[in-house]
Amino acid sequence: MKTVINEEEGYAYIIMCIEWMNMVDLSLLTVVPYATVFLIAVSFILTTVNQLISRALISHFIGWDKYRIMRKEMSEYQKANMAAVRAGDTKQIEKLKKRKSQIDAMSAQQMKPNMINMVISLVLFMVIWRVFLLPMFTSAGYSSSGSTFFGGMFGGAPVAFLPGNGLPLFILYSCFSFFFSIIMQRVLGSLPIE
Repeated sequence: MKTVINEEEGYAYIIMCIEWMNMVDLSLLTVVPYATVFLIAVSFILTTVNQLISRALISHFIGWDKYRIMRKEMSEYQKANMAAVRAGDTKQIEKLKKRKSQIDAMSAQQMKPNMINMVISLVLFMVIWRVFLLPMFTSAGYSSSGSTFFGGMFGGAPVAFLPGNGLPLFILYSCFSFFFSIIMQRVLGSLPIE
């Protein structure tokens, strides 16, 4: 039996979630040791969701077997092209130019899922930062100066400390996100074949 939520129930659920968030005291998550752990969790979740979306889009538009073959061929082409240019082998360069249109077609085919993933990730990133994290950390005394979209995430109170130095929210998130992205790409097998 399929349960369908109508529009009124959906709005009621959203309002209930917002009211719950207002009742819960999230200020503990803005204190340095907890803020760091919280930011690790947020960056891990967002990175995992992003990588799962990427994998689903590639599976839908290309297929993983074909994607891996295309990545391998493109990598081999780039290596051969670099070797030919370094060696000055004009015959090999001309031979590789004949394959360039095929490589460009593969690259174009891979661009569609990557662009869709980029748009989805950007929207997800903006919603999480603007709606949830930025107000939470700004209300906890973090600087919200500046009229940019990111507010005071580049400055203000640090969310973690290095010896003699504090790290602001956005810098720390970027580091964690990059780290988890590499791990999730390896776990899901979506790193380019070397």
